[in-house]
Amino acid sequence: MRDVRATRVGPHLAVMLHARMSPDKEALVDGDRRWTWRALDREINRLAHAIAERGGAGAPVACMLGNCAEYVIAQQALARIGATAVQVGYRSKAAEVAYILDNAEPRVAIVGAAHLETFTAAQAMASTGVKARVIVAGDARWDEALAPHPPDAPPRVGAHDGGGVIVYTSGTTGKPKGATRNFKKTGLDAVGDLMMQVGVHHDDRHLVTCPLYHSAAPAFVAIMMSLGATTVLVDHFDPEAALATIEREKITCTLMVPTMLVRLTALPEEVRRRYDTSSLRWVMSAAAPLATETARRFMAQFGPVLWNFYGATETGVVTLAGPGDHLSHPGTVGRPLRGNEVRLYDEAGGPVPVGEIGELYARNSMLIAGYHKNPDATTRSQRDGFFSVGDLARVDADGYYYMESRKHDMVISGGVNIYPREIEDHLLTHPAILDAAVVGVPDPEWGEALRAFVVLRPGHALTADEVGAHCREQLADYKRPRQVVFLDELPRNPTGKVLKRELRDRVG
Repeated sequence: MRDVRATRVGPHLAVMLHARMSPDKEALVDGDRRWTWRALDREINRLAHAIAERGGAGAPVACMLGNCAEYVIAQQALARIGATAVQVGYRSKAAEVAYILDNAEPRVAIVGAAHLETFTAAQAMASTGVKARVIVAGDARWDEALAPHPPDAPPRVGAHDGGGVIVYTSGTTGKPKGATRNFKKTGLDAVGDLMMQVGVHHDDRHLVTCPLYHSAAPAFVAIMMSLGATTVLVDHFDPEAALATIEREKITCTLMVPTMLVRLTALPEEVRRRYDTSSLRWVMSAAAPLATETARRFMAQFGPVLWNFYGATETGVVTLAGPGDHLSHPGTVGRPLRGNEVRLYDEAGGPVPVGEIGELYARNSMLIAGYHKNPDATTRSQRDGFFSVGDLARVDADGYYYMESRKHDMVISGGVNIYPREIEDHLLTHPAILDAAVVGVPDPEWGEALRAFVVLRPGHALTADEVGAHCREQLADYKRPRQVVFLDELPRNPTGKVLKRELRDRVG
């Protein structure tokens, strides 16, 4: 235990403890590769030494990896040496990676072999004078980098601030911003509340389907690691393959974006029945709005196991809704978790009354320190110590919150504010519609008019007039889309958010 006492305090200590208390218990599964807690701890220590040797202790370290064991090992190793993980999406192009390198200036990089060409090109394009020393994952070069280093304890490094992470926002409205979080200053009261309400267990087997380079997926992996649960990785989401993994690995819990839930419920019934998913205790939905119809269909097929939370990279988890809430308060993202204060402000900065829509601001111990090297964006996002990412919401008399739209997605037609989320949710109640998005397009008379983009379920047909008739049943006339465009799929980023900027660009 001497190596534990000599290591900086933090959640990463849990892995070291599990390696001693339950050394032979399965900790991590990545395809055919499996790690016990003892084997995982030794691999983490070796990597921590390799990073420190290259100058990464207490410094920014870029991670450009797919969903693989090396990503989890890297996150733990960085925490042990007080380094800051710079998350780089593996789907990014060289110019996009170069922007991140210029902004974060990492000293070391851990890059998947499949992405090394892109990263190398990005280093050549970057204007920063700091060139990261690269550790390659995914082939023999990984073993070569780690082999010289001792596995029994992490390196002794000087005093640092405890490490952290820089997560680059999705960039749906422009250049991504680097949201900076210091682990030493991040509280866990809301996370603890979520764990208690959901019933997270030490014997859970957690399936990772969402990208590890974003916020939510690695956060849930950290929760599993802290409890000594088992983490099972898949490198991409396929609905039937996910069901097969749930059955084979006896998965008890998972985090999914709503698009994944939609694709699961769209599987033919005879396909779903091939797989035993009775081991599932909870499924968490996050990262994008969860439509009421999606929640209803999912629970009709998989049981009352669906939870969803509202939060953001910048705020951490803010609200939580359970399976019963989807029935008693359709469309809700739940009530605030412990340690959260939530305010809704109008455009003048005043509070909005119950039932009215305002911009959501949150304050808790998980707020980011700010946007890396972007103090203006940090200041614009704050009010009275509260933080906003531009989401619009309302709260009911019972204290349940409902997300209406992103501020930049709101449509003003004829002087009336229209929130596309309400229309999109109604479109999804049509049995032939699988997915839908609504945007505002220029209109000479009304300023903006509504255009709906609709994806049909396989084997179904629908006309624009029929879509309009469906909307007339429940929506006021000014909320009815004037134009309907049918697509094979909606453009989405890796966390499931619809890229409405691309949809607007399509219509000029």
